[in-house]
Amino acid sequence: MGILSSSVLRRGPAWLLVPALLVMAVGFVIPLGEVAQWASTLELYVEFFEPGNPYRLIMIDTFMLSIGVALLTVALAYPVAYYLTRTQGLAQKLLLIGILTPLWVSVLIRTYGWIVVLGRGGLVNSLLMALNVTDQPVQLLYTRFAVYVAMIQVLLPIAVLMLYGAMASINDTFVKAARSLGASAFNAFRYVFFPMTANAVIASGILIFVLSLGFFITPALVGGPSDVLISNVIQTQVNETMDWELAATLGVILLAGGAILVAALVVLVRKALQSDLNGGVK
Repeated sequence: MGILSSSVLRRGPAWLLVPALLVMAVGFVIPLGEVAQWASTLELYVEFFEPGNPYRLIMIDTFMLSIGVALLTVALAYPVAYYLTRTQGLAQKLLLIGILTPLWVSVLIRTYGWIVVLGRGGLVNSLLMALNVTDQPVQLLYTRFAVYVAMIQVLLPIAVLMLYGAMASINDTFVKAARSLGASAFNAFRYVFFPMTANAVIASGILIFVLSLGFFITPALVGGPSDVLISNVIQTQVNETMDWELAATLGVILLAGGAILVAALVVLVRKALQSDLNGGVK
């Protein structure tokens, strides 16, 4: 009886995965299988990889934009998260509320807000002309710049919270020990603190990259004709042209390309930071 009880206890945690696995099966695996069936036409794949194919060029542009957004978002989020770990009390709570507040607002509403801010008669152009920086409104809206700004603003709170959670769990004693042994503040950060947050940096960058691949509302509203992403093309094929086979093919290629690129980035970044990931002053 004791052996049976211990066996059940050992298997207990595995059973906790069943609800999540069922949700994944119903909400992801089964629909993905249906999409894969629609994308079974070989000619569409061959046509996609032909030189000069517009969908392939849009796919490449989508990946490049997502990588840029991920890098900029993590670079902006890191100092904010670091500052949060160095504040306490009411100031820290107010900062966290300020970071969380945008998450309570719809992405659509936030994107429309950027249309107002970056428009020809918006806040930025009004400020530039009031300071005599320019005599006429600057074209900020419907540009790649507007797409970057709007996407980063939407994704920045997520990156900050991920990095803050990792930084808050770090024992500050390690940094103090490095300082007491003669390391400067920069070296203590560079060789002790940052290596312990490198995994969180990689994880947040990958998450932001994956989320960026699926953006279509923001580029459609604030981007120009040259800022169409592959998600906008898929949405058009599904809802307007009703070419579900092409949409499914593009979706499968996007999923496979994203998975391959994420795996490659993880391997390359881990190798580049291998010495730092181990922590400690070398």
